[in-house]
Amino acid sequence: MARKSARDLLDELEKQFHHVQDKMNKVTRGYLSDHQKEYKKARDTYRNQKGKLAKATQKVSSDVERFRKSGTRVAQNQIKKARAVATVLGEALGEAREIMNTAQSKLNSAKPFDKKLKARARALAAFERDWEKKQKDAGKARQDRTKKRKVATKKKD
Repeated sequence: MARKSARDLLDELEKQFHHVQDKMNKVTRGYLSDHQKEYKKARDTYRNQKGKLAKATQKVSSDVERFRKSGTRVAQNQIKKARAVATVLGEALGEAREIMNTAQSKLNSAKPFDKKLKARARALAAFERDWEKKQKDAGKARQDRTKKRKVATKKKD
């Protein structure tokens, strides 16, 4: 009975090991790529905002020159509006830059952790190979002992 429960315990431990190994493999596959996707998305947003700011700044500059020459009250109000838009876009660009920098720092910190995850996955795979080899060797040794006992009992007879 004790042998059977030990065998059941061994099977349960092996199932748990495979479960942990599968989780490690799944995390390893997606960890770095998720961070890279997040960084690329933030970078694209930043570049888009930067382009909008450049266009708006150029438009404001040309409008300012045109309105400055006319010198009317409406022109001065248009200049104020254009400057306000440029300020809002500049703030949006700053926020996008912060998001991109955060995503980049997460990506940079994810790379060493990804290496650790891959190393752990390799270690688990190596452990499993060694474990299977030990199990085969133990089974072979058990068969050899059984054969020796049978041979010894035949010699006694």
